[in-house]
Amino acid sequence: MPAAATPTLTLADRDRRWTRIRQFLAAENLAAVIVAGLRGREGFEPWVSNESIQGVVIFPAEGEPVHLTWIAFRVIGRDDPQNDRQYWIDDLRAGPLGPGIVSVLKERGLATERIGIVGLRSRGPMELEGYIPYALWSKVVEDLPGASFAEVSVPFSYLMAQKGEDELKLARFAASVGEQACQRMLEVTRPGVSEAEIYAEVTGAMYRAGAALTPPSLIVKSGRDSLSWGPPDWGAGAVAPRVIGRGELVSSELMPTYAGVETQQQMMIATEPIDPQWRDLEDVARRSYDAGMAVLRPGTTFTELCDAMAVPLREAGCWHLSPLVHGVSPAYLLGTLHGGAEDFFAAQYPWLRTLPPVTDAVLAEGMLFAFEPNACRGRTRVNVGGTVVVGSSGPEELNSLPCRMHVVS
Repeated sequence: MPAAATPTLTLADRDRRWTRIRQFLAAENLAAVIVAGLRGREGFEPWVSNESIQGVVIFPAEGEPVHLTWIAFRVIGRDDPQNDRQYWIDDLRAGPLGPGIVSVLKERGLATERIGIVGLRSRGPMELEGYIPYALWSKVVEDLPGASFAEVSVPFSYLMAQKGEDELKLARFAASVGEQACQRMLEVTRPGVSEAEIYAEVTGAMYRAGAALTPPSLIVKSGRDSLSWGPPDWGAGAVAPRVIGRGELVSSELMPTYAGVETQQQMMIATEPIDPQWRDLEDVARRSYDAGMAVLRPGTTFTELCDAMAVPLREAGCWHLSPLVHGVSPAYLLGTLHGGAEDFFAAQYPWLRTLPPVTDAVLAEGMLFAFEPNACRGRTRVNVGGTVVVGSSGPEELNSLPCRMHVVS
């Protein structure tokens, strides 16, 4: 299926987002919010600015926002003759970020006010303890002793998670790119093909379609009893990319992103001959998917969603390795980790525990979720799923191909 036409954003969507930020500041009794993008995984910075320059946006309750970046290259590129894009924030400055934040807050008369900060204690995957460097934040705190700071990563994430129709167009485009990449993976995955070849073809399909990739970009794992998960082993360790064999499972997680809006797809391919248990586990995972779809509506809590998706696994005597569901764009709502794994691994890994969701929220229209039900029995794991939108009259599925297991010769 070809990707949809590349969507664009208007200043009307900027105004909608900025109005909501000012409403957020009023509700939280904040004079401003510091939105740190930096090298964080989530798109907090581009959601405010419509560009990512690994910097910080200072958004005051009154007046225009200021965008800070670490190097002049990000500023002077605006004057390139071929650059005809429309920028959202006019005040862009380069230099050390800690002193820059201090300077802007003093300049705006906010040195003794209550200021929100996004990024100190985020709740997204890989950043459960935040991502703002100590040196940056200690500089701000030391130089502004009269200010009070409120960590607002979670409530700001909830604000950002409720997408408007223009943002949902971005999500549909990113998901269509993921669907196209899943089709390419299905075409190239065969015994004798290396994980690196699959990685190249799938990422190439997404980049050629005009999408970017959110870290860790793409996960590809293969084997009969492979439970590991993460970026390619050959990217950090001195190991050759694994070659796919017969009678194996090839699991992947795609993370195509467009204009700061991430979607995810869980593509699962089996090479013949298949183990009958794989079909059984696929059925359990699919029933978990359907159970989630049945309750995904405004007013349901995230914990209720997680609990509903866990029922089919519990009834089938299965456990799960990764969350059955989590939010995307941003991914601050993270479902139960390692559900039931402590029983299976009690002797080998006595420290392993089931970790329930660390954040709950009431689902609202426009929120995006990665449905990724995975059913494990012993060391065998089947994982399927795609991205789903909370709609006013029911869920909207943005993917279909990765929502079942595929078999190739």
